Amino acid sequence: MNALIRTAFVGNSVNFDGYRRAISRLDEDFAFAGAWFPADKPENYQETEFKSLEEMLANCDAVLLFGDKMKRKYVADIIKACKHIFVDEYGSMLNADVKAMSRLAAEAEIIAQVSFPKMYFWGIEELIEEYPRIRNIFFSREYQYHQHKQETEVIAEILSSIKLVKDEIIRAHQSRLPLISRRTEMQIINLEFKTGASANITSIPLGFFERHDLRIVAEKSLAYLDLRKREWHSLKPAKAITGNLIKGLAGLPEVGDVEQFELQDFVRSIREKTNPFISLNDMLTLHNCLKLLNGE
Repeated sequence: MNALIRTAFVGNSVNFDGYRRAISRLDEDFAFAGAWFPADKPENYQETEFKSLEEMLANCDAVLLFGDKMKRKYVADIIKACKHIFVDEYGSMLNADVKAMSRLAAEAEIIAQVSFPKMYFWGIEELIEEYPRIRNIFFSREYQYHQHKQETEVIAEILSSIKLVKDEIIRAHQSRLPLISRRTEMQIINLEFKTGASANITSIPLGFFERHDLRIVAEKSLAYLDLRKREWHSLKPAKAITGNLIKGLAGLPEVGDVEQFELQDFVRSIREKTNPFISLNDMLTLHNCLKLLNGE
């Protein structure tokens, strides 16, 4: 039987309680060691509280970090102490520091995972196995117009494309087109990968209805995913000699509890010493892609 992974929390966010509940449901893998709060402590927290980072590190094997402004020093100290690390907010690692953090994690031989719930909901992990040789990816999203919500967020689509193609990006281009007013922009992103694969991401904040879909062109198959309805359509050649095409329709894998799903992946990576679904290397690739898009 595997030893329990003593797990501590650092910081606070709206996701703190969700991951605490998930830890309690995975008590065959985790033992909750307590928490350390550099700043504000949750009002309802009544469990073990460490007085310092050093005390916490002496009493845990893995650390979950919360908050979108987590300081680089905490991340570096945790990795240098050879503790596995799970970062709740991807934005805290999407900066120039991620290169150094990725190198530190490799040297310390620890698992460093970053949370990205949307990609679990979209079934990207499942699609990676299903379509190993992808040629083209098309993400298309339309939001209904809301006066106070006009910016389009495409980070998840970019990272999903990176994970699906599994290759280095050599060129990236971004267009922003004003729609009706300067405050409402359509966003188009084109990515070219070293293998020749490409990704196209279109996001419109002024749609007539909500729409979010993904099309995949692979070596011997096509796929269409309605990410809102969670439907997965596929078109593949039959294995029979006839060569007829087979159409398929299935629901995307159900993910009832994303926090639990992510932590199960975290445990598996620690136990099997494999890369987690979203690693610091993935965040480094994403960071470099955003730099290309910004012309840096």
